[in-house]
Amino acid sequence: MAVYGSLLLALPFLLSRLKFDILHAHVTLTWAFLLLLLVVNANRVPVLGTFFPGSLKSGIDNFLYPLAVLLLVACWTAVGFTRLSLLEIFCQIFVIMVSLNGVIAITGLFDDPTNHLQRFWGYAPATPETTVAVRALSNGRLTGIFSQPAEAGIAYSLALLAAIYLFGRHGKDRPVLLGLAVAPVFVGGVLSISKIFLLVGLPLAVWQAVRQGRRIQRLLVLVCMAGSIRILASQIHIPQWRGAWMLTLLFGSTSDTSATTKYTAGRLGKDGPFKVAFRYVSDTHPWFGYGAGGLAVPYDSSWIEMMIVGGFVGVIIFALVLVVLVYGWLKGRPTRSVPERSFATAVLVLSVAATMGLPAFTANRVALFIWIFLTLLILVDERQENTVSASAEGDRKGSEIPLKVRNLSIGPPAIR
Repeated sequence: MAVYGSLLLALPFLLSRLKFDILHAHVTLTWAFLLLLLVVNANRVPVLGTFFPGSLKSGIDNFLYPLAVLLLVACWTAVGFTRLSLLEIFCQIFVIMVSLNGVIAITGLFDDPTNHLQRFWGYAPATPETTVAVRALSNGRLTGIFSQPAEAGIAYSLALLAAIYLFGRHGKDRPVLLGLAVAPVFVGGVLSISKIFLLVGLPLAVWQAVRQGRRIQRLLVLVCMAGSIRILASQIHIPQWRGAWMLTLLFGSTSDTSATTKYTAGRLGKDGPFKVAFRYVSDTHPWFGYGAGGLAVPYDSSWIEMMIVGGFVGVIIFALVLVVLVYGWLKGRPTRSVPERSFATAVLVLSVAATMGLPAFTANRVALFIWIFLTLLILVDERQENTVSASAEGDRKGSEIPLKVRNLSIGPPAIR
């Protein structure tokens, strides 16, 4: 609601001042076309006895939300904020928020958080039948306010990348602040036992940190922080963590389970949701799917979601959006020599990888984070930003010239 409210308040005053770079405009118009297609096609009824129809209101909201974010970022730049200043501010706010969520997850080791957090999980009272977070909690997976471990894993991964950008880039290297910011984020990510965090986000964060330079100093500070956490934990009675077995299972060897089955939770199996949903939509409405309402089935992937709501056409449009983002990155956005380059690379790889385990570009909370980061890092052109700044400086100087000319004309003419 905050995004929609802010946009509705800003658009009437800023509509004439909105400026879109070519890539920003392409993604915005393409996503708007996808939304229109899903809304127009929302009256499809699934075959009786197979699946129930999904929620039309939730479906429209999932696809309207990214469009609102794209417009909101354009409003921010229209009022004079630069891309880098927006990126800095958002990273600071985001790292603080996710760090607090890590602290909330840590408190779950001492007390059952269901009563306090069920309002954030979407259903009250929260039960294993209504909320994924409760089922995850029963296995020891502590997610904080996020309703799914995958959602929490994406948020923790983005926070790690943002913290390294804030406190680890050249010229603003603050290793102590980096350690303080990373500690609760890292612990929260481990407690969530999210595969996207452990297998994708964490390696990307290490790669990004290595690219920033001053590796030994940063490594020593992080080791000291880890040692401090270990000493503190030894002085506090922490109950046995129920999720330790899942962490061992994730990285341990199991003779009766293939690596694909273990790391995809059976989604790619013969009777997994990927193939079941794909076959069903292919046999019934293959080209345009079932519209924004979709089907009442878990969307375990952006690609399954697009297939169900938009058919093959929806999958193609979504793939086109990703192609535009990758194209912008390949064309040098951000510029290869700036610290934002490795940050943008890690965020883009994480976002694309996350589509295989979660509708990352339409999921309620993480979609907001992903779209803001990608828009500020890739879609808003830094060269356009410099042009606007130069234009504003030129206007300022131009406004001073007539004043000086008028001052020269005051008084009697000089006698030579």
